[in-house]
Formats: sequence, C-alpha cells, structure tokens
Amino acid sequence: MTTVFVPPGPRGHPVLGSIREIQRDNVSAFMHAFRHHGDIVNFRGPLRINLLAHPDHVQHVLRDHHKHYPRPRKVQGCLSTIVGDGLVAAEGASWLRSRRLTQPAFHRDILRRFGETFTRTTSEMLDDWERRRGHGRPLDIKSEMMHLSLANLARALFKADLTDAIARIEPAVQGALSFTHRRMTSPVDPLRMPSRARGRFREALRTIDSVLYPMIVARRREGGEDDLVSMLIDAKDPASGEKFTDEQIRDEVSGFFVAGHETVSTALTWTWYLLSLNPESRRRLQDEVDRTLAGRLPTVDDLPKLEYTTMVLQEAMRLYPPIFVYMRCAARDDRIGGYHVPAGRWVVVCPYVTHRHPEFWDNPEGFAPERFTAENSAGRHRMAYLPFGAGPRKCIGDSFAMLQMPLVVAMVAQRFRLDLVEGQRVFPEPAISLRPRDPMWMWLRPAEEASR
Repeated sequence: MTTVFVPPGPRGHPVLGSIREIQRDNVSAFMHAFRHHGDIVNFRGPLRINLLAHPDHVQHVLRDHHKHYPRPRKVQGCLSTIVGDGLVAAEGASWLRSRRLTQPAFHRDILRRFGETFTRTTSEMLDDWERRRGHGRPLDIKSEMMHLSLANLARALFKADLTDAIARIEPAVQGALSFTHRRMTSPVDPLRMPSRARGRFREALRTIDSVLYPMIVARRREGGEDDLVSMLIDAKDPASGEKFTDEQIRDEVSGFFVAGHETVSTALTWTWYLLSLNPESRRRLQDEVDRTLAGRLPTVDDLPKLEYTTMVLQEAMRLYPPIFVYMRCAARDDRIGGYHVPAGRWVVVCPYVTHRHPEFWDNPEGFAPERFTAENSAGRHRMAYLPFGAGPRKCIGDSFAMLQMPLVVAMVAQRFRLDLVEGQRVFPEPAISLRPRDPMWMWLRPAEEASR
C-alpha cells in the first residue's frame, strides 16, 4: 500500500488552523470534517490532530496498538489535577497496578448486590416527584438525573446516605470538570494564570477532599462493610502484595465520582429526551415494563427480560455517547489507512462520529432501538459502537452503569411519563461529557398516559 503522508482536512486559518472551530464546538467540527473529508481527517494549526472515524482505525489505536498510543501528557496532566494518580488519569505501570487492584470490585457478580441500593434510591426520588407534581412546575431532568446518579454512586461506594454531602460535592465536581475542560482546550493553561476561576477550581478540589477523606478514614477504621470503598481498602496487588494508601483510594474514588456520575446522568437525561420525541418507542418500553414487572419493583434478575428498555439506552448512547472523544498521542511513527502518523501527533477517536458512520449504521441520525436486537447486531464491527470506550482502557464501570440505568428507566416508566416542555430548544454541550448545555425542563405526567 502506498503511504500518503498528509490526510485530507479543512484548510482553516493560515496560522491557527481549525483550533477556534474545535474550541467552539469540537463535535460539530469533527462531524463536519468527517462528512467532507472522510475516515481520516487532518486538522492544521498549532496542534496537529488526526481524527479517526472508521472502526478499523479505532481498533488500531484503542486495542491493537494501544501501548503505542497513550493519552497526551496535557490531557493526563489536566485529569490528574482532579483525580491524582488513580485509574482515570494513570498511564503505563501505574495504570496497570490500579486496574489490577480495582477490577475485582467491579465484577458483575459483585455489582449485582447493589441492585436494591439503586431501586431504593430511585424510589425515594420518585416519591419526591409525586409530591412535587402537584405544584404545576416542570422538572429539570438533567439536574434530577445528576442527583440520582450521585446518590447511587455514594451509596455503592460508602454504603451511606450522603444527601447533605452531595449538596456540596455536586457543584464542586461540576465546577472542577468545567475548568478542566477549559484547560484541555485552551492554548494557555488557565491553571497557570491568577484568576477567580482558578481560585474556584482549587476550592472545588478542597470540597471534594473534605467529603471523601473522612469517609475513607471511617471505612478503614470500622471495616466489615461490603461497599466498594471497603473492597478497595482490602484489595491487594497480586504481583507485589501492596495495598492502597488512603491517598490512593481518594484518587480512585474521586475518579469514580467524576467519571461515574457524569456518564450515567448524561445517558439517562438523553434517554428521557429521546423518548419524549419518539412516542412509539416510549409505548413499547412502557408495554415491556408493565408486562415484565406487573407493578412490582424490578430486580437485577429482571434485567435480561427488559430487552427493549436496554436497547433504548443503547440507542440513546449511540446518538449521544456520554464520553464522546478519546485523545491519544502517537508514541512512534505509524501508518493508519495508508496515511503517515508521525510520532507526537495527536489522534482523536470520536464515538459521536463513529456512531454515525453510514457504512455501519442505516439512517444514522434516526432513533431506532431495534438496531440492537441480536439479529440486527450480528456482524456489526465491534468498534462501530463504543459508548464506554474500547480495548484495555475500556471503562471499568460499564457493568455498573448497565446494571443501574435499566432499573432506573423501568421504575420511572412505572410511575411517570416525561414530556419535554414545548418550545424548548436542546443543544449538546461537548465538555468532559456530551451533556445538554442547558437545564432539561420536562413535565411529569401519570404513567398511564404513556399508552395514549
């Protein structure tokens, strides 16, 4: 195969290239470039980037040659400011050690015990919704899903009701994520510049630590629980026999808070949005929930029967993947799809784009949960769908999310129908996750109206 050294791409500004378009809305910039230039796109500018859209190229970087494509140092450095040297930010031997120590706690058989935790927390939320429904005001579902996912995560991590702590940690996590996104996309690191934003970021980190450290210390002192933090305290590296220090557990737990609640809450929010726009899909989901559960609360044993509910979630994450971009840096010269990739070049995998590749998805902008039946999924490229990433660095919490989310959707569907407030315009905001830019205002209706 002949190697062509420079992939096609937008001309951009003579000096800045496409950096301004990427900073303004990287999802739109990447999608536009893919449609106009194909599977590999070269973005010019102070930072040269290659966008990879085809599943073959995604597999090359994220799985087959992952050791030669670590995350860029800038990205790693920005993440480590929040989550230290934990699994979310670590690379190389440090990442491998964290993965070995944390993996047993996320085994699906271990996670099944949290099913009752998720249904209890969701029931509390739904009871609160029932009380508020008579007030005649819509709910911000984006905020509601964020509260719910944080509450579920806190109870799974610490086996405790952290309602008061969540009120402090939620805005701290959101503020830290927003500032980190600015750091990743700015040519000048705002952490190096004195500003109120930097001060708020540092205060957010102190708030996170003030919640997590006392809980970790208490868990180590008390012991005997079956929550995730207790499992991390007891975890031992099979290779060295070493155990986590409190600081290392803090790094892992903060990573779970940052990555775990954001992905789950975002996926659930987009699910309610898409169901409100697709009444036939909503009716099918409602019928499945009523037929399977007959009014009782779901359990983890019901999940295999909630097939359409799961497919709805999968399709929501296809259209709006919570983690919509993965950045890597070529550690050595390489060739992808006939193009030269020099050492030091950043490569970007954007699931938002790959999930819309017309070679693998019919009517890619349409909402069609049936895509994920066993029959329709047979033969599909494994890297055409990657809502939780792929390869060795695939999200460790994918089973945690896919156990929690169908239970939440089924329980909400049992009691309510969520309708988007008329006239509301919804825009994705590409930050650390692909969340709605603004509050997602929705009306609560009785569940029986879903079949009308």
